[in-house]
Amino acid sequence: MKLHPQAIFETLEDLVSWDKYEFQNDLIEGLSESERQEAKAGIQYLRTLLREDFLRCSKQEGNPIFYWYFRDSAPSARRSLVRFAERLKALEDASNFNGLVARLKKAETAAEALTVLDIGDKFRRAGFRVDFDPETASGSVPDIKLGDPNTEEDIYVEVSRLRKGGHEELVSRTYHVLFDVVHYAIIADPEGAEDFTNRRFVRPYVRILKGLSDNELEEVSKKIVELGIEVRTKKEYREFTFRDSVEMAMSPAEDHSQAKAWAAERGMKDFVEAPPIPLDGIINKARAKVVKKSDQLPEEKPGIIVVPANESLLLFVSDPRQVIIEIAEELGRRPSLLCAVLTHTFDGGEQEPFVVEMGQHAVVSTTTSDFSTERSILVMNEIFGLSLSESAVEKVRRAFIPN
Repeated sequence: MKLHPQAIFETLEDLVSWDKYEFQNDLIEGLSESERQEAKAGIQYLRTLLREDFLRCSKQEGNPIFYWYFRDSAPSARRSLVRFAERLKALEDASNFNGLVARLKKAETAAEALTVLDIGDKFRRAGFRVDFDPETASGSVPDIKLGDPNTEEDIYVEVSRLRKGGHEELVSRTYHVLFDVVHYAIIADPEGAEDFTNRRFVRPYVRILKGLSDNELEEVSKKIVELGIEVRTKKEYREFTFRDSVEMAMSPAEDHSQAKAWAAERGMKDFVEAPPIPLDGIINKARAKVVKKSDQLPEEKPGIIVVPANESLLLFVSDPRQVIIEIAEELGRRPSLLCAVLTHTFDGGEQEPFVVEMGQHAVVSTTTSDFSTERSILVMNEIFGLSLSESAVEKVRRAFIPN
């Protein structure tokens, strides 16, 4: 029987071992042989670039790169690791590349730096020279400067993620923390996996009613762990309520019926569920990004604002036409801005690519090299007031619209 990819991590030290992750590629079902070799080469490259202590520091600090590309052993995650390494290698000669790498290595700046890397690579593939963190005559430092090798024109780019709002962030953090704790409560039983053909684990359900503060999360997490131990040892069903914010039920491995009935009464389908996130004002948040980030761009040079919205539902719940209308209205107040682009990349299985052009604007869906789907809305400034060659404009469009 083939070893599970996560079974090779027997100690905490294993979790920060480059060798373990390289070996793990041979155990991941769904990767072709060429993909396994690419993943091994990618890990070797990252090991050299990011240095030996990167995994250890990233785990301690909570760097998302560690969890997205290493701890996740799904085939899609390993393909994303390969794509990450390929983008870095392709941009090694860019000015201030080392500064970008330094940002990738810090937990608090890694996610933003990943978006800058991704956008920089798109423009590189479209035919531009790419420099990171260029200084301008006004003293501002945009994320990227593009150089057209044919016309020697420069374009400045500001990249800024569309983040969750305060309430959205609180609920999201509560969900992810409690999801991990519940998962631990399930697998913590040493007897649960003794018989591989008949695994027997406790059955918990957690219903989040409100977001929790860090202190509250710590208290609830501790209670869930304690409840798991009690249910396993006494083999009895238990319920737990934390104020008006969280309620939970857990059945022993011997009989899941009571926990399932409790969940059915509440219409639950998953182990952990949270309230829906309010979507009011989601386009206004994107519009505010354009306003804020335009101040980082020099007025005497063409500018582009790219807003990765992976943490938002903007491109899924908003009418693309309304997004275009509102963003275009904001661009119209800033003649130096060539365009704004809103993007969202997700792993949702194979999606049919499409391009819908609406005048100068476009709504695009493409498949990336790691089989993720990327949706983009390209909004051109109809009153763009600076000189820029048609060929340079076409390269900008080519970065987001496939031929």
